[in-house]
Amino acid sequence: MRKKRLYVIVVTGGLMVPLVAQADSSNVVIYGKLYPQIGQAKTTGATRPGAPVSTLTGAPGGNNIASHTEINASNSRLGFRGSEDLGNGYKAHFQIEQRVSIDSNTGLSSARNSFVGLSGDFGLVKLGIHDSVYKSLGDGMNFLGISSGNFVSNSNILSKPAFGISKPGSFHLRPPNTILYESPKFAGFQVHAQYATDEGKTDERDPHLQSYGVIFGRGGLYVAVAHEIHTDYFGGSRNAPAALSNFTAAPDANSKDTGTRATLRYKFGNSRIEGNYAMLKYKETDGLPNRFKEYKQNAWSLGFDHRFGNWLAAISYARASADSCSLVGGAACSTSGLDGDMWSLGGSYSLSKRTSLFAMATRLTNGRSARFNNMENGSADTGADITQAALGISHSF
Repeated sequence: MRKKRLYVIVVTGGLMVPLVAQADSSNVVIYGKLYPQIGQAKTTGATRPGAPVSTLTGAPGGNNIASHTEINASNSRLGFRGSEDLGNGYKAHFQIEQRVSIDSNTGLSSARNSFVGLSGDFGLVKLGIHDSVYKSLGDGMNFLGISSGNFVSNSNILSKPAFGISKPGSFHLRPPNTILYESPKFAGFQVHAQYATDEGKTDERDPHLQSYGVIFGRGGLYVAVAHEIHTDYFGGSRNAPAALSNFTAAPDANSKDTGTRATLRYKFGNSRIEGNYAMLKYKETDGLPNRFKEYKQNAWSLGFDHRFGNWLAAISYARASADSCSLVGGAACSTSGLDGDMWSLGGSYSLSKRTSLFAMATRLTNGRSARFNNMENGSADTGADITQAALGISHSF
């Protein structure tokens, strides 16, 4: 087959950079999704200074964010992907995907799933940066098709600890330096496995991630179970108050944080329903006396959507609550007020197969000690409840 050159002009940081790809034109795809929105956001009910809170929560500030207008583009994206037939049942695959901040002047920003892979009878192997297996297999109904990076994402409750917003505590990650394996499907079952390192190993610590999952799909039924392990991420200490943290104060300390989630989804006619149940555990060893040792949290969500004609209506609910916590040496540790929930309601109208208008609103309620956050700009103070609503347009290509 005759080769063709594909010229692409990418604008980044005010510069136009030509990229030239030589490949079979039928195997190279330029794709993307843009979904800017205009909305209102505010917080109310922040816990007042001096009020009793959980041991793991910093002193509340009592600050609320006044109602204001925001224009956001969430995880709007631009990507290039393709494949090459190598013969004998083998294929090479590539993908380069970037977030596109069309609401600002930053152009292309953080990398999304980008990799080179090889597939065959053995399955598929990818090397690059990629969503973790835990993230990919669960909470996948995708509210109105625009939940990624948006305030309606259930991950804001399902996958993060109640007492802080530091990324090392999140189980909704896209780790770099990743090798990912996806098995062939056997009678509806498929296995996923992943390893990622941040290349920061020292004599005392070896930060890395392992993520595993099993999928079963048949007809409209989807079932998944995923388990993820964060070694030396210190998701507990890096979200707790400095006086409780082992991260820098105890150089010989180590951590092992785990997340386990089950997902059940069923499609019937023009409707879908999905439930998730997640258990998070943050554990540290060889910490200093009276500092962080362990925290457990359980969460669940339920979502439903229905399409009628050009309309799609969606509703979801997510809730998290603390199980227990402990400090080194057995000092008292309270989880009082470390709970939260979130309601989301929305609808969209399809103008074509690729373009739709949408409207949505959400209410995130924090317990008096909690700091769950779904704001794109800034974060809520301890105990503050977040109300957001937005109108927007989505276009895929």
